[in-house]
Amino acid sequence: MSKIIQEAFLKHGLPLHDIRNEIHVSDKVVVEHTSQTAGISEAIFNHLFPKEPTPARLYHYTDLDSLEGIASSSELRLYPINKRLDEGGELSAFAKAHNLSGYLNDDDGEALYKDMSKDLFYISLTRQIAKDPRLMWGYFASGTGVRLELTIDPKWADLRPMNYESGNDKTLLATINKALVAQGYPQLTPWGISRLGAFYLSSTVSLEDEVRLLVKRFEGGPDLTHYDGRFDYWPIPIGTPNNYCTIDVTAIHVAPNGKNEEVRKRIANTNLASVPVTGP
Repeated sequence: MSKIIQEAFLKHGLPLHDIRNEIHVSDKVVVEHTSQTAGISEAIFNHLFPKEPTPARLYHYTDLDSLEGIASSSELRLYPINKRLDEGGELSAFAKAHNLSGYLNDDDGEALYKDMSKDLFYISLTRQIAKDPRLMWGYFASGTGVRLELTIDPKWADLRPMNYESGNDKTLLATINKALVAQGYPQLTPWGISRLGAFYLSSTVSLEDEVRLLVKRFEGGPDLTHYDGRFDYWPIPIGTPNNYCTIDVTAIHVAPNGKNEEVRKRIANTNLASVPVTGP
């Protein structure tokens, strides 16, 4: 069975070391023995979703009220995926594309992917040249908002571009599991599979061309979340070193239909007051 997995890696141009002592087979699933090393899982993750080169210059579109909140709190808030669960196939698109029916089954209550979505916190970013600038300014910045220019250097957080499914998707994980099933084995379930699903969306939202900053809340691990009355959120301080991600705001760009003076008013007497404001 290890040979099947190794051959699947080679089909995608990735040599893999001898894994015979690293995998465990049960009646229903193939897994690695421990999440501490998880070399196979990490290789799959990095192949499907390569890390963004860092420190990265990325952009966040937002409306004026949110800008004011960011400026006054001096933090970016990462919200859980379950806030956006019905948009773009969050987690479910990955499960469907990889035949992970157990994550979609809701016969015994809430489907597993919905439960997992409550512990995955993210913020949407993009590169400077957006695929559809009108969408970014109109939908995410409400037409009169701003584009924050950010320098981002993640530590424990994940920073990766999204993978949008296409009609002929054949990812490394799909190749592995197709080969395993063909030989009568159960599918491989990588460690941290919820993190994989968090970077995979339906093609219906591919114009967003998103780069995602993600933090996962682990049971028994650190939990820095706060509650805003509707959702938990994970704050990342701006301009302050921390264990998760260093974030600096280097410029604020005003929407073509926005007002420069209104933006300056919203950030006055905050830590962002000295950040250059350009446009419209």
